[in-house]
Amino acid sequence: MDLFQEATDHHQNARFAEAEKLYDMLLSQNHDNAGLLATMGTLYLQTQRYGLAIHFLESAQKHKLVQSDVLSNLSLAYKNSGQSEKARDYIEKACNLPDPCAGALANYSGFFTNTGTPDKAIELCDKAIAKEPDLVVAHWNRALALLESGEWERGWEEHEWGLKPTKHVSAMRVDRKIGEIPTWDGTPGKTVIITGEQGLGDEIMFASMIPDVKAVGCAPILECHKRLVTLFEKSFNVPCFGTREDTSISWPFDYKIDHRIQSGSLGKFFRRSTEAFPGTPYLKADPIEKGDKFRIGISWTGGAKAGRIKTRTVPLSWWQPILQSDCEFVSLQYTDQKAEIEIVEKLGYEIKQFDFMIDRNADYYETAKVVASCDLVISICTSVIHLAGALGVPCWVMVPNKPAWRYGAKGKMPWYKSVRLYRQNQNDSWLPVIHKIAEDLSLLRSNGASLPCVKAA
Repeated sequence: MDLFQEATDHHQNARFAEAEKLYDMLLSQNHDNAGLLATMGTLYLQTQRYGLAIHFLESAQKHKLVQSDVLSNLSLAYKNSGQSEKARDYIEKACNLPDPCAGALANYSGFFTNTGTPDKAIELCDKAIAKEPDLVVAHWNRALALLESGEWERGWEEHEWGLKPTKHVSAMRVDRKIGEIPTWDGTPGKTVIITGEQGLGDEIMFASMIPDVKAVGCAPILECHKRLVTLFEKSFNVPCFGTREDTSISWPFDYKIDHRIQSGSLGKFFRRSTEAFPGTPYLKADPIEKGDKFRIGISWTGGAKAGRIKTRTVPLSWWQPILQSDCEFVSLQYTDQKAEIEIVEKLGYEIKQFDFMIDRNADYYETAKVVASCDLVISICTSVIHLAGALGVPCWVMVPNKPAWRYGAKGKMPWYKSVRLYRQNQNDSWLPVIHKIAEDLSLLRSNGASLPCVKAA
């Protein structure tokens, strides 16, 4: 076996350190070999060293290597380093070449998921899958686009591809394997471990299907985020363990368990059409005490990554048309925003704060008690939306024009009857949304009306 073949063998089997050493030896004798430069760049991309990936892939371009897979990898490197404009430029160049590779088409589709343009994403994914039927990223991006479009049956089937890892990339979703327990296939009358997944909001949203599992005669056992144990125990009256992030667990040995399943996989059984979303509340929490004033819970900043924060933040200082209402405002922020609150308080607006709300380890039931005490929640897209909807508390949502699939490309949010969406226009301005909410709130309060708050049975 020659040196390059040996390096390639290491690379293909994810032995990246060994491959890198051999590639480096080859590069010392072939420092301007475009193919070798591109290969090194790909390795650095796979090992999340994006600066080196960009350097080597750009070098390959300078040596006239223009291929869709190389351009696609360069786009991913720029995208993962936060340089979205350059990322888009390169992926468009890749897909404009004659006969672009499946990977390039799939990566390009990612620019159209969660952007309000699911049809374009589906079109690109269809082309990618026609070229490479088992390309996981193409199926995953198609799942997001289908769910965003409300094509539930196809969307949930594609969503299962998120559980499949590829050789060099971990799965989009975590498949919680517990011993040799098989995955549930929908058979009634079984004892099933349901493991939560993704963020707290997603876990709460998917928990809406736990009553459906019980309705087919199954006995669910919940494995959830540790912060959700109290809330789920009080709401579902089933065994609940906050171990979804633990690597080693022993409690399953205390039960006779038939099957296991990820909560996000329940949709393929119970939410296959818009009509299958009951939207009724399913969580329970005892509200904290409140005064006579109409209480509004507010949240204005969400997201962990820079791009998400940008699209899911409406600065509190912009909320003045809403804050002018004669109501009691309560902060539902899970991040420390005291500086922003102090600024608006100097303008004469009072916002009540609870210190435990910004503790990332606090029992989420305490937050649920605050939300349950609210007459109305007004918020950007964050986990509080799911909490309010699941509790049946009226909730008005400021939705960006490029929302996550959960909010849909248009129309209502089928998961919750108590949630109303105020969608941003295409010009990215939040001011029309703020003024519309302020107007509706003024009408509500001037009529002396209260919004119906439906509780779980």
